[in-house]
Amino acid sequence: MPASRAERCRRRCGRGAAALALSLLIAAPAAAQLGRPIPLIAPPPPPQEAAPATPAVPPHLPAPPPPAAAGTDIETQTLAPVDSSWLGTLAETSGGLPRSMWEGTTRALVAAALPQLAPTSSPVLQDLARRLLLSDAAAPQGQDPPDRPSLAALRLDRLLALGIVAEALPLLDALPDSIASDSLDRTRVELRFAANDVTAACRTVQQRIDRYLEVWWARALVACQALAGDRAAALLGLSVLAEQKAPSDPVFDSLIESLAGRPHKIDKLPQPTPLRLALLAAAKLPLPPDGLAEAGPAALYGYATNETVPAERRLAAAERAALLGALPPEALGKLYLAIGVKPDEQIAAFAEGKLPDLPHSRAILYVTARSSADARIRAAALAALLSDAKKRGAFLATSRLVAPLLVELQPADADTGFAGDAARALLATGHVDAAAPWLAAADRSELRLVAHLAAPAGNPGDATALLNDAIAALAERDSGGAQARAALLLMLASAFEPVGPLDWQKLLAPPHQAMLPDAALWLDQGEAADGRRVGETALASLLLAQAGGALTGE
Repeated sequence: MPASRAERCRRRCGRGAAALALSLLIAAPAAAQLGRPIPLIAPPPPPQEAAPATPAVPPHLPAPPPPAAAGTDIETQTLAPVDSSWLGTLAETSGGLPRSMWEGTTRALVAAALPQLAPTSSPVLQDLARRLLLSDAAAPQGQDPPDRPSLAALRLDRLLALGIVAEALPLLDALPDSIASDSLDRTRVELRFAANDVTAACRTVQQRIDRYLEVWWARALVACQALAGDRAAALLGLSVLAEQKAPSDPVFDSLIESLAGRPHKIDKLPQPTPLRLALLAAAKLPLPPDGLAEAGPAALYGYATNETVPAERRLAAAERAALLGALPPEALGKLYLAIGVKPDEQIAAFAEGKLPDLPHSRAILYVTARSSADARIRAAALAALLSDAKKRGAFLATSRLVAPLLVELQPADADTGFAGDAARALLATGHVDAAAPWLAAADRSELRLVAHLAAPAGNPGDATALLNDAIAALAERDSGGAQARAALLLMLASAFEPVGPLDWQKLLAPPHQAMLPDAALWLDQGEAADGRRVGETALASLLLAQAGGALTGE
């Protein structure tokens, strides 16, 4: 019988790819360590007495021709210029992707796809994007179009867009000045502002101001003058921009005037870039709600780590930066601890039973979970934090923050209803052993399946049987999202190991929709087509079509 679609995926991708699929739900981010920048050309070996040394040539450069024999004509060969577009600071041995990762991929495809990399709340996808952008690799073949940003500029732009600030700075230093451009240098300035390194950011502005004539650079110079306390120069710069009929930017003007001693109230902050948030922080103005919602991870990171801003004012930006992977969870924890929660606030929080949905409330819960001598109070605080995180779509980010506290507790310390969330949080952060007692206390079929997938050696069982049990349990307990959750479990299970026939009867009966989940139909259609089961293929295809799915080649 031809191999099934799932089997083909297993053969091609292996368990590593399947683990990535599982980790979208429950996996902990890999903690790859950065290596030092890798030089483009290795230093030549020391000369030897017996014979002249041959310079070492990196594997990605063409080898030089052999030395000409005495008395023969000497031929020269020009080496191809080194393409430093994907020079990186993360070697394969330190968690980077293979140096040949772009082999067979056109430069045009990479340039078209890179700008679509967007911030995500998935720690696994955050880590994969980080490894992709920082890996030291041979650049894809091709040339940069003269009228578009270079590949290096696009790559640095994505590091900024994803909030990979601290790790991008060594890469900036390693890039040769010969590939500088307007777009790349703007990103260089914004990354320095995001790192709260105003001196380096403004040094770049001073060095590049004569090279680029765009208004952006003139405003960056005015911003640097204001941040340096040169009020007269900054106000003069605004006047010159107005005289030259530069496009108006009233919010920028208000920020500069506030720093120059003419205070303004900033109710809205369009284009909340790292530079603008640096001006806002220096002017001691709060971050408006629209600025918090629209700011990218790098700007949020810069504001959250700017110690000139009071900790309380930085909390909201820090929570969002942590959600998007720009701020490590331990940094958010330190900020929670820095706001100075009072004992009476902790007592009132549990007396009232429900806290407002505010960063300060979460800080109270975290401080309580860290400091209380009573294990039951610590467990109650963690239960409230994780419950709130589910509502905000921040469960994985919060799990990374509280997992070190969870491993110190046992189910006996908590209410029965907390066991499921505790197990999920521990599984999501890779604490499979610590999750075991919570799994037993939760007694949830779907969690047993997830635990089996997370550590099959330590959790023996038949995936098909566990999946059937989970489907039945979901159907009984969850009339709203049972199908979607069952479909997700099916896709995860089938990515790891073969899954036999499943009993979907529970999900076909009322009050559930009388329709198989799309994920199950996709798998069934592929299996049936591979097995030349014509009727089943036709039925699955019809159901897919009426469910809004697209038909495959089979």
